[in-house]
Amino acid sequence: MGYYQTCKIPKPEIGAVTRKRRDLLDAQAERICRTLTRTRDDGRCQVPGCRRSAQHLHHIVYRSKSRRLRWQTANCVWICRSHHALEHAGEITIAGNADGQLVVTGDVDLLQRVRLGR
Repeated sequence: MGYYQTCKIPKPEIGAVTRKRRDLLDAQAERICRTLTRTRDDGRCQVPGCRRSAQHLHHIVYRSKSRRLRWQTANCVWICRSHHALEHAGEITIAGNADGQLVVTGDVDLLQRVRLGR
């Protein structure tokens, strides 16, 4: 008889099964978060003054920094492609709570000046 047949401790799950379960739960949480935030933001960029269609889901606290905040709606906001590029380039900063008050600082009007050629 093997060890796990004689004791009351359950046999541990295979690592590959654990990883697959975790990945499936993460994908489910992502789908739910994307649906809720898309509805909340009405499919529009949430940077003040921008009414373009939102194409990117931006994490206020990056996914690599916090696994706990990864798919929480308060950490995810929809923004347009241009503002997403500006945020990752460091031209603007998005902070706060996406479910409450969002704070956007930096050169938000940079896109208007570039389009007008000033």
